[in-house]
Amino acid sequence: MASLLALGTSAMAIDVQPYIGAGAGVSFGKTEVTVNTPGYVYLGDESERKSSASLILKGGAILDSSHRLSLSYAPSFHSDANVHNVMAGYDYLIPLNDKNKLYVGAHAGVSSFKGKDEISDYSMSGFAYGAQAGYIYDITKNIEFEFGLNYTKYNVDKTYSYSAFGHNGKVKFELKDSISTMVGINYKF
Repeated sequence: MASLLALGTSAMAIDVQPYIGAGAGVSFGKTEVTVNTPGYVYLGDESERKSSASLILKGGAILDSSHRLSLSYAPSFHSDANVHNVMAGYDYLIPLNDKNKLYVGAHAGVSSFKGKDEISDYSMSGFAYGAQAGYIYDITKNIEFEFGLNYTKYNVDKTYSYSAFGHNGKVKFELKDSISTMVGINYKF
């Protein structure tokens, strides 16, 4: 963040406007569990999509009023698990008029999954990437309201071995994807 501020004060050829933001929303994450007992019974797959409350803290810079770079931390909290995302993002800003604009972009980073209660042994992390789109309204010169939608694909899975009733088996737990909504406020310096 300090380097972005330094870039904003020293850049002459490009207009750089640093910003910070915070927001909240809902995330709908999909997990899949595959249970396999070789030589005995294949128990199959179980897939479900659950909703969770999510937060977002981000900072970055707007370049030439049409490109936005960001670094964000977005945890999601569910009764069964917590998912923590740290993402770098890029948005292309599309002005509609002086106060309204749309954006489309992409994000990539790392994600970690930590189960609770009966799935507390499931702890894993990996790469995540996706796309986003949204709407920004300038409340004042420095304060803006933002509404966004994100789709994130995860490469987060872990396989566990177990033994029950004299048979060895494997359980693969995988975080597949999530669809998130967010509303927030950004402050531009």
